[in-house]
Amino acid sequence: MFENSTPIENVALGQKFIIYAIIVNFLTMGLQFAVGEIAGLIGIVAIGLSLIGMFRLASGLGYSMASKILLVIFMLVPLINVITLLILSSRATKALRSAGYKVGLLGASMPANT
Repeated sequence: MFENSTPIENVALGQKFIIYAIIVNFLTMGLQFAVGEIAGLIGIVAIGLSLIGMFRLASGLGYSMASKILLVIFMLVPLINVITLLILSSRATKALRSAGYKVGLLGASMPANT
């Protein structure tokens, strides 16, 4: 699907998108309490980041199409989507560390030799 990237690069980039999606999800929840339901429109950004990150990460980890479809369904359910993103990020961290990447709070740092 992503011809110019290796699977582990897809995992690294997908994890970054997922981390940003988690941050936007929490900001959206907080803003909904502060300014009302109109802040929920920001959640559209979170859904977009979630889907892009999930597809990249799932492709990099070799998930089947059925698994990807199930993950898309989970992305549409409030609270379940955040839990799913956290689980995916955790799996990505394990894969990236085993591949020699350094993983921090905002995702993986690319190795110097790539």
